[in-house]
Parts: sequence; structure tokens; C-alpha cells
Amino acid sequence: MADEPGTQKEAPQRGGESNRKGYRDSDFILLDDLVYAPLHALAKSNRQLRGQVIEAIRSMGVAKQNGQEETIYLSNINIAYDKVRPEAEEGCSVDNMQLQVPLLSIVPITNLNVEKAEIDFSTEIQVVNEQEGKCQINARICSPEQRESDFLPRVSYKMKVSSIPATEGIMRITDILSANQVAKQLDTTPVAVDGNLGSEDQKHTKQEVGKMKAKVKKLKQLYQKISDMIAEQEKLQQLSQDTFAEVTREFDKDKYLMAQSNITNRIMEYQEKIMNREIEFGLEKDYE
Repeated sequence: MADEPGTQKEAPQRGGESNRKGYRDSDFILLDDLVYAPLHALAKSNRQLRGQVIEAIRSMGVAKQNGQEETIYLSNINIAYDKVRPEAEEGCSVDNMQLQVPLLSIVPITNLNVEKAEIDFSTEIQVVNEQEGKCQINARICSPEQRESDFLPRVSYKMKVSSIPATEGIMRITDILSANQVAKQLDTTPVAVDGNLGSEDQKHTKQEVGKMKAKVKKLKQLYQKISDMIAEQEKLQQLSQDTFAEVTREFDKDKYLMAQSNITNRIMEYQEKIMNREIEFGLEKDYE
């Protein structure tokens, strides 16, 4: 019965001695490798964080294969809004505008990066003598608690993860996308003299007249292009005749004069329709 308590006391001592022996027999590695290990881990973490930025950009579009290269077509969000536009004469209209905005230009991309490292660990140093008087310093991780038998040197790292500003490349891409946003007009509603929006009939008349005026503008531009071309051709023909009279190319001026005549008739037709609609609108379907 007396031996039993003694046996219970010796068991943990043998176990503790075995653990300490295993700790003392653990392998040492080069101090350079031990110090480099956390730096390598931090570098690997930064590479993974950069990869997440690329994946974030890819997630905002659709990948399409263009030959040997992959192209990301950015997704857009459509935004509609009303815009008051003063008329050339009097009054104003309300234009319904739509704008396509790329998601990349409005959605922030979190750019995480390991800015500062703070990793605390302690090492036990071992100096190994080599040939020709050279020494090699080995080390191993040890308990952070200071033991009474020795004083262990410590190497400390501190880790701090924070967000860094967007890169210059991302900023330039968003600037380009923002500068190239073009709003297109979806609808136009006239404003009555009392400040209220016009009726559907007034709106339809306004749109119809606007389309015909746009056609007249295009036809006048085409007429002017033909006039410029005729003048240029006549000039070149005269220059050719003065230099090489026998090989001068004939210019069919009548063909383009006929085209100008058709354009003029079309302009007159549209202008009459515009005036008739404006007279009808002004006399019978006024804004009141």
C-alpha cells in the first residue's frame, strides 16, 4: 500500500522527462531558412490576394475567347433618368435618358495587401563547427516561456493586414470607362405653358416633328456633300484637260444634279409636313 502513492508520483515524471527529451532531440534547421519561412508565407499570401483582385474583375464581365487570347467583356447596368431640355424657341421638354454604366467603374474593388508583418516566435540557437574554422548557425522553434536553465534568443515579426489604394492601372481603366459613357434619348415629353407635362397626343406630335426635322438636316448635309464633290470634280477635270487633254476622264455632272433635285424635292416635302403639323398643333391642340 505504501508503494502505490510513490508509483503514482513517478509516472508523470517519466512522461515529462520523455517529452523534454523529444523536444531536445528535435531537428535544428538553418537559421536563414527559419527566418525566411514567414517571409515566404507572406509573399505567398500577397500573391493569393492579387489573384482575388483579378477574379473580382473577371466576375464583373463575361469571358470570351478571341483566337489565342481571352477577353473580358464588362457587364453594364442601365440607368434611366429625366432631363429637362430648353427648346430652341420657347418652352422646354423633358427627355427620358438612358445611360449604360460598366460595373467596374462604380463597384469598388477591395485591394488587400500585407502591409506590415508581426509574427512572434522564439528560437533556440545552435552553433555547429565546420571545416576550416567556419561555423554554421542552426535554430529551432522553442517555447515562448523563458526557462530558468537558459536564455533563448527571439526573432519577432508583426503582421498587419490592411487595404491599400487602388493601383494606377485600375484608376486609368475606370477613368476611361467613365469618360466614354454616352446617354441615349429614349423618349421626349413636351411641357405645357402651365408647367405640366403635355398629353400623349402632344408628345406624339412632338416626336413626329422632331424625326422629320432630323431627316431634313441629314438631307441638307447630303446635298452639300454632292455640291462639294461636283466642285472638286470640275476642278480636277479642268486640271486634267490642261495637262492631258486626250486622257481626261468624263464627269457625269447631270447624274449628281438630278440627285440634288430629288433631295430638294424631298426636303420641300418634309418641310411642308412639318409646317402643317405645327400649324395643326398650334391652332387646334395647343398646350393648354
